[in-house]
Amino acid sequence: MKCAVHTDFFDDSCPACRQEYLDMKGVDDPSDDHVGSGKKYKEFTEERAKKLYEELLLQYLKSGAGEMEAATKAKAIIKKQCNIRGLAFWPWL
Repeated sequence: MKCAVHTDFFDDSCPACRQEYLDMKGVDDPSDDHVGSGKKYKEFTEERAKKLYEELLLQYLKSGAGEMEAATKAKAIIKKQCNIRGLAFWPWL
């Protein structure tokens, strides 16, 4: 699901933006937000991580970030997702 109104940013008050963000993060249900509270995240495979990395990289590049900065920020987000789930980092990170 993509928000047709907010194309350059996520608006927290917009239900479509919130759903798009949750979809991008891989969360099935908006209430499934924190592993520590006993809630579960969707499986985070290397394939999903690479797809998310590609999407994040493109978003950062479109926002005006340089290639190295965009790559660093995108990898940091992937690493955070791995940490949340207790996964080891892939060699490409």
